[in-house]
Amino acid sequence: MDLITLLAIVCLLIVAVAFSPLGLGGGILYVPIMHYMLDWEIKESLVASLTLVLMVALGSSMAHSKSGHAHAEAAKLGRISAIPSAVIGVILSSALISTVGDIGIKIIASIIILFVIERTLRKTLSKDELDQIEVSISEKKNQYITGSSFAGISSGLLGIGGGAILVTINRSILKMDAKKAAGTSYLVAATITPVALISHLILSRNLSTIIDDAGVISMIVVPLLVFTSAYFGAKYAIKHLPKQIVSYVFLFVVSISLFRYLSDLISQI
Repeated sequence: MDLITLLAIVCLLIVAVAFSPLGLGGGILYVPIMHYMLDWEIKESLVASLTLVLMVALGSSMAHSKSGHAHAEAAKLGRISAIPSAVIGVILSSALISTVGDIGIKIIASIIILFVIERTLRKTLSKDELDQIEVSISEKKNQYITGSSFAGISSGLLGIGGGAILVTINRSILKMDAKKAAGTSYLVAATITPVALISHLILSRNLSTIIDDAGVISMIVVPLLVFTSAYFGAKYAIKHLPKQIVSYVFLFVVSISLFRYLSDLISQI
């Protein structure tokens, strides 16, 4: 194993720990790590990202659920629209790459990252964390279904878990607190991510390429390490870590990803 590969694995684990308490799977960073550090094609990067996002979602949702920070009814409703939307996102991703190449994926990913940064900054810098009363899911059913659909499409399109959108609608539509919004996001992501993953593998037929690039041992060990990192990262952060510290770390690493995408786009102009 060369130094760059080892460094990439360390970065993947750090992302899992940093994102685990936030309701995000880390796909917005996994894709650029695979694409830029390991020099994988964008199609293979999307599949690898979804695999790791699934591990983060499973590990983090387990930690949040055990702590009582999840809304099972909202998650069940979100899955209804997010799961079929993930398949639509995969089809759109394949069509986009075939039409304009990976630049289309990078442009959309940059937009999503900007959205995530804006929402995170707004919450982090807000001085008036008002005591909001959580809204019943039955009152906002249609809005929640629509928002979950966008999350599903983004998962299939960009190789992410859709957590940026899921957390946002949990906070803004249902007025959940940060921990419950994150836990509920993971419950949905843990079901839509495997659908997007399998759909990508069927359409791209690139499993053999991924095996050649990563190796069988790495394909088993790295996801298990990511799962463990996410579980203990979320478990520790829920109890001990101030939310602002987690948010600042998150903003830093996401900004690096955005800078890399933008520099790549500018170079192609």
